Amino acid sequence: MGFKEVKSKVIECLDNGYVIHEARNNIDIKNLLSTGAVSVSEVATIIGRSRGNDYSSSPHHFDSEIDVHIIKTAYSGKGWYIKWYCTEPDCVFISVHELDR
Repeated sequence: MGFKEVKSKVIECLDNGYVIHEARNNIDIKNLLSTGAVSVSEVATIIGRSRGNDYSSSPHHFDSEIDVHIIKTAYSGKGWYIKWYCTEPDCVFISVHELDR
């Protein structure tokens, strides 16, 4: 899947409530979406405004069949790091947090 398809899929998941959060340490710092500090619509907007050069992907460390998607971008004067993967019909968010600048 290319960036445009990945971007479209994750925004569709966010818009339709198909969102899961991966359990992890420091979730209150590393996944602001799961804690409610950042809204679903804010994350959709940040991703929607990102460009191809903000995007990368790599295999999941537990299952190399799963592509993990990463966006590092600036929005509203802040740097953002968003990391997720897709498991039909959901998108599973690993990280949604501000980058240190």
